[in-house]
Formats: sequence, C-alpha cells, structure tokens
Amino acid sequence: MKSKLIINADDLGFTKGVNEAIKKAHLEGFLSHASLMANEAYFEDAIENVIQKCPNLKIGVHVNLTCGKALYKDNMLAKNGFKNSFVNLLFRFKSKKVLTHIEKEIEHQILAIQNKGITISHIDGHEHIHIIPSINKIVRKLAGKYHIPRIREINEDFGESFKYNGKTASKANYIKLFLLRFLSWFNSDTKKVKFYSILNTCEINAENLFSYLENSHDKEVEIMLHPSLIELDRNEKDLDSRFIDFLNSPYRTQEFKLCFNPKFKEYL
Repeated sequence: MKSKLIINADDLGFTKGVNEAIKKAHLEGFLSHASLMANEAYFEDAIENVIQKCPNLKIGVHVNLTCGKALYKDNMLAKNGFKNSFVNLLFRFKSKKVLTHIEKEIEHQILAIQNKGITISHIDGHEHIHIIPSINKIVRKLAGKYHIPRIREINEDFGESFKYNGKTASKANYIKLFLLRFLSWFNSDTKKVKFYSILNTCEINAENLFSYLENSHDKEVEIMLHPSLIELDRNEKDLDSRFIDFLNSPYRTQEFKLCFNPKFKEYL
C-alpha cells in the first residue's frame, strides 16, 4: 500500500520568492500543505496572494522564535526582534517568566493566523524549535486549546534514514538528526505521521525520496520542503544575514522543482 503524503512547504510569509513558489507549487504541482510565519514581513502577502487564491492548500503555524518581530509586546526574548538560534533557546535558562513570554508569543502567532479566518491544520517550528521539550509542552498545550489536530514530530528511523539518505547527507544534518531524535524522546509524540528527512534537510532530492517511498510501509509521511523562486529575493534588503545564503541556494530551486514531480501521482 502506498503511503499517504503530506507535502509541506515551510516558511510561507518569509519572502516574496517563498510565497510565489508555494502558490505555484500548489496550484500547478503537488504541494498540499504550507506552514505560515505570522511574524514575518510577507505575512499579509501570503494571506492575500497565496492563501486566498489557494483554497485547498492546508495551512499550519510555523512557530518562529529565532527571527522576525515579536507579536507579543514587551517580549523579553525579542527586544529588537528575534535574534535567537536553536542552540540559544535550547540552553537558555527557562525561568517561569521566560516560559510565560514564549507561551504568549506562540499564542499570539496562532491567533494572528486564526483571526484571518484560517482553519489551522498543523503546527511546527522554524528551525525545529518546537522540538525543544519545554517549548514542545507549550505547543501541545496551545494545540489542544485551539483544536490544532497535528504537531510535527521528528520520528524518522535512524537505520532507514541512513539507508536512503546517508550518502548525500551533510555532517551538520547528521548532528541535527541525533540531537532532534534525542530531544524527541522527552516529548509526548504520537508517532502517527512519519517524518522525512532530517538527513537531507533543505536538500531533499527526488532519487532519495522516491527510493524511500517505494519501500516505505508507513501509512502517512510528511515531506518537508523549502521551495523558493530565488530570483525574486536577490534584492531583498531586510533579510536576516543568517538566511541570505540559504535563500539563494540552488537547493531552493531543486526543492521547488521537486513539487512538480509526476511520480507523486502514485501517492494521491
């Protein structure tokens, strides 16, 4: 039996190039879901020019605590905008006040999307920050409060991932997989939806993906992509410097093109 696929694009609302790529990949390709950043510059553009024109695109919350502006006023984690990293947030002492500000920020981001009349299908985190156990507890609490049915889980099998993705994986993604899987052991995961693939994060290629899918026995698999039309963002001046190389990488084009691969027809 073929796996049911969730083909998800992260970072909706981040840039014009990301927004346009997601719209095109959904309307003309096989992209089924997108995760929306409520605190980024192109949030309103995503609402008006993507979501309103893509009524069948399922929208989730891409919780963002590492860049962009704070939606919760006086947020102690973002006095001049968020400038955190995953590692900063992981090792930061989580006092009651810090956890309160994190919860209020995430709730504000959920409400910013919900108040646009959007039914939220899922929730995940920019740079996987929602996997940090203390933040994951908050995300699960708010998902229950606002009836969000699915939380992204990092649950891929080590051996299986190495088999199909190991040869093309970077050292950074090996470290990322071990860290995220370790942290996931402390979270209340359901293991209902399989995740693909941390070893090729932001570098997903068709050969590895379809080799995995052809041999997968999982009922439902989420594929995380980061497509963008990079030519639209070359003159973007307001981007955080950490993301300039990422958004100009040829992998953004590779993952965009993957959204149109006709092999996905077999999994519809």
